[in-house]
Amino acid sequence: MGKIKMGGSATMEFDPDYCEFHITVTATNETSGYSIAKGRRITESVLRMLNEKIGIDIENITLKSEETDSSYDNNDNTVYEFEKKFFFCYKADNSITEAVTEMLEDMSGVTYSIEFKLNDKSGKEQLVMSTAVNDSKEKAEMLAEALGSRITGFEEIKYRFNESTDDVVIHDMLYMCADQSTPPHLASKLKNPKIEISKNVEVIWLTD
Repeated sequence: MGKIKMGGSATMEFDPDYCEFHITVTATNETSGYSIAKGRRITESVLRMLNEKIGIDIENITLKSEETDSSYDNNDNTVYEFEKKFFFCYKADNSITEAVTEMLEDMSGVTYSIEFKLNDKSGKEQLVMSTAVNDSKEKAEMLAEALGSRITGFEEIKYRFNESTDDVVIHDMLYMCADQSTPPHLASKLKNPKIEISKNVEVIWLTD
């Protein structure tokens, strides 16, 4: 009985299942109270518009963080900055993304970012890992055949697991103020970026 140590790898691309839309509200003033009050007013305006114009249930929006910090301006005066971050998830649909960004474009003190995500990521990683193992086995079988042997099993497999987030509840959003007579933004027709998953394994195969 012999052994063959063989590495295997696989890379696969997947279409994103959903988007995380992150919004950051900031307000700066020389007094902490005013910066907080201004930031809260902006936040209420954003949330109201998300609910009334996009159709997002406020209960489906998650608060990420909120803080007020102090710093100094160019004249060494103390300034206070209010910052509040929150996000919501929805099916990867660029028409929704365009509707939200259009809503925000005239608001000051608001920035945003979008993250494309996979639902059931662990299941997709399992698929890629299985492909990597098969890649290792196929190469080991070719080598074993050249040596007049065959693969009978494996002794050890080395693989590094990564933490994954699964089973995100994806909410259907309704663009309630959409004008059916207005052509959609060209940006809403853009393709979403693929999400790439790569896995590498190292297997010790047994031969007869």
